Amino acid sequence: MKRVILMIITIIVCLGICSSAYPQGLTKNQKERIASEIAADFEKNIKAAEKFDIKGLTDCVNDTLKAGFIDNGNFLNSFDEVIKGYKENIKGIKSLKYSISNKKITVLADNAALLTASGSASLALEDGRTITGGFAWTFVYSKVNDNWKIIHSHMSTPR
Repeated sequence: MKRVILMIITIIVCLGICSSAYPQGLTKNQKERIASEIAADFEKNIKAAEKFDIKGLTDCVNDTLKAGFIDNGNFLNSFDEVIKGYKENIKGIKSLKYSISNKKITVLADNAALLTASGSASLALEDGRTITGGFAWTFVYSKVNDNWKIIHSHMSTPR
């Protein structure tokens, strides 16, 4: 009987400690402000990609956590690997335009958010052809030195 009482007391204490360890909930206004900041950063990222602006793309990312990135089913250990593949993939492309169909921003905390998006891309190739296709993305954002940065992405182009 003493064991059962001790176990119940331990569970109650643990629940009390665990519940106070979680951050306080954000207000609706705080969530809206964060979502607005993430949306603005996402737009900068899209424009950088459409301009083939490597520095602009790199400025959107913080890879210090080494969370990894996924591109069409391929796991990449670092953002440097993502950029290396990007440089290869943009060869022969004259222009790129994204059209976002769906976008959802989920604020997880005052320093973390998730953005999911899908849509289509249109590529004009230097040989005159145009290629279009869909995409689906997930970006994990974290606030780093007062700036929102992508710390992980999962990008795919459905066939």
